[in-house]
Amino acid sequence: MYAQVSFPISSFKTFTYAIPKSLNSRVLPGSCVNAPIKQRIHSGFVVSIQSKPRFDGKILELDSIRDKELHVPEELWKTLEWISQYYITPLGQVLKAAVPNTFLDTYNPQHLQFVQITKEGIQQLKCGKTQNPAQKRILSALSSISEPVKVSSLTDCASSPHAVCKSLAGKGWVQILHQPKITDPFEIMAPGKSQDITLSAEQQSVFNAIINTKNGFHPFLLHGVTGSGKTEVYLKLAQETVGAEKSVLVLVPEISLTPQVATRFRRAFGNRVALWHSRMTRAEKGWTWQKLKKGEYSVVVGARSAIFAPLKNLGLIIIDEEQETSYKQENPVPRYHARDVAMVRGKHAGATVLLTSATPSLESYYNALRKKFTLFKLTKRYGKSIYPSVEVVDMKQQPFENNCKLISTSLVNAINMRLEKSEQIILLQNRRGYALIQRCVDCGAIKNCQRCDVAMTFHRTDNYLHCHYCEMVENMSHICSECASRNVEWMGSGTQRVEDILEDQFPGIRILRMDMDTVLKRHAHEIILGKFHNAEADVLLGTQMIAKGLDFENVTLVGVINADSGLFFPDFRAGERVFQLIYQVAGRAGRRQKPGEVIIQTYNPEDVYIQT
Repeated sequence: MYAQVSFPISSFKTFTYAIPKSLNSRVLPGSCVNAPIKQRIHSGFVVSIQSKPRFDGKILELDSIRDKELHVPEELWKTLEWISQYYITPLGQVLKAAVPNTFLDTYNPQHLQFVQITKEGIQQLKCGKTQNPAQKRILSALSSISEPVKVSSLTDCASSPHAVCKSLAGKGWVQILHQPKITDPFEIMAPGKSQDITLSAEQQSVFNAIINTKNGFHPFLLHGVTGSGKTEVYLKLAQETVGAEKSVLVLVPEISLTPQVATRFRRAFGNRVALWHSRMTRAEKGWTWQKLKKGEYSVVVGARSAIFAPLKNLGLIIIDEEQETSYKQENPVPRYHARDVAMVRGKHAGATVLLTSATPSLESYYNALRKKFTLFKLTKRYGKSIYPSVEVVDMKQQPFENNCKLISTSLVNAINMRLEKSEQIILLQNRRGYALIQRCVDCGAIKNCQRCDVAMTFHRTDNYLHCHYCEMVENMSHICSECASRNVEWMGSGTQRVEDILEDQFPGIRILRMDMDTVLKRHAHEIILGKFHNAEADVLLGTQMIAKGLDFENVTLVGVINADSGLFFPDFRAGERVFQLIYQVAGRAGRRQKPGEVIIQTYNPEDVYIQT
């Protein structure tokens, strides 16, 4: 038998290898194997198996087969092949994106060294023949402990415990053990108390209709207003799916949403929930992948790359906020759309696919009208909450204090009212940085990026100019590069400038800023949202990552600093995206019994998207 093997290279070609008789029954499409290329052994995946080779001549044999934890399940394998064909990407590169640590020459999770004293070591210690002080101290410490000790914890006994323990092991006085390092991405998110889910009559009718659909692939679109309880519906569906001994995959558009959604699933399913997103380390992904292959998790919650999670017996795929552009992978290859891939994977797995949104994409809504998707609607808010009142403020007609043209009088008064009541506020400014444009007053020149000719944005935190497209960074200069004039000004405003203005306008106000500059550190999303949930801040200020999916009961005011941002982009979807963003962030206000208010600041109050 002969195997066609794909490697992680930019080529659509596969390589032919003979399968040794000892591996005949074990090598299948999707198996990870080691194979020789130019005197070296490399890892690849078996694409197909044939009884005859494609050509005559000497054919090399496969070297070995890799661990089962790296083998791709059949329905996922078919999905990856579809991605390769549909998005015109070599299968090897698709596999590289889908399987963590796949093509390392040695697939070993990170290990920790432990050491334990042997009988010979105890005898040497009693006889007093050990002359080296560091060795004596380590043997003495180990003799009083019956269990293996982490080598790195012996720094009090020796400055280089690893070297000393290696020397002792060579003499047979200690035994060195290796244990895989456990890297659980949920380390700061302990399971909460399980909560019963009570559905309203409207939610129950949607739930019943989906659950009573016959087994097999079925795509649904759940269109519910903000706060209508779409999450409760798909949580209940997930419980039914897990109860039927099937698994659930939940995709969310932003990493910032993953902790909140994952926490709700942890309350419902405990330790059966796994996390998956791009901020996880390679070790965490490798650890999670192995746990999924062993069937230790029933639910995966993650961003778009979670669509490749190797869940067993997949029964339900949920795409939350399905309209979001972040589901489209732009770079690197494969440039796939997770929503479309979910449809293909659901078809191969025979699973239910549920798209949910308060502002569905035009494609999904069109598919629902054409009966390709089954459409359900939730028209009422969940529980006793009511829609927030909405005020559109024409910034051209506003009198401004202290020459500040960013915050209207209406928004200032509304913020003061919430601060007096100890209620919380969400403010959206969909631009990060401090100022968006550096302009010369004398000649009108704008400081642009040298590589992509886009206006550079000033970031006050590091005093550099940043290009948000190619990530180029330049030193800030107060001299015009065109005419050498020192008469330059900053135009536009980002989240950093809004933060400064708020601190000047409202002394003592507690602000949490959430944008790409503040969430670079590990677990930054969870920490910021956790502080806001625990009422450690009055205002959550941020870009579009705070506009959707968040649920805080004490938020009664949402302010959109500049609703025109993005409205005039040269993009046929510009108006659709602006409407979705404003509608979504408005839905964060008044989600419990306290009434909510939304203030939308704009210089184009008559625009059709703002009015809608």
